[in-house]
Amino acid sequence: MDITRDVFLTDARTPYFTFTLTSRDLEAHSILSSLTPDEHEQVADALTAAASAVVDVLRTAQSREGGSAETASFGCGT
Repeated sequence: MDITRDVFLTDARTPYFTFTLTSRDLEAHSILSSLTPDEHEQVADALTAAASAVVDVLRTAQSREGGSAETASFGCGT
């Protein structure tokens, strides 16, 4: 079981990163599998917020390297 968010640093959809919360054992799988739809969405929102914070760091690094870092958009995974 996992909850995934895709992250693009620019409108060109590259560079492309994926942030995933993955169950790594039976108990974790059970917890993720038992989430209500509302709880699943709350976890997905938290993952999106965390990804946004990481994107800020990645944009800084990309700018330092001379790349462009215009926009990030978040796609929905399951």
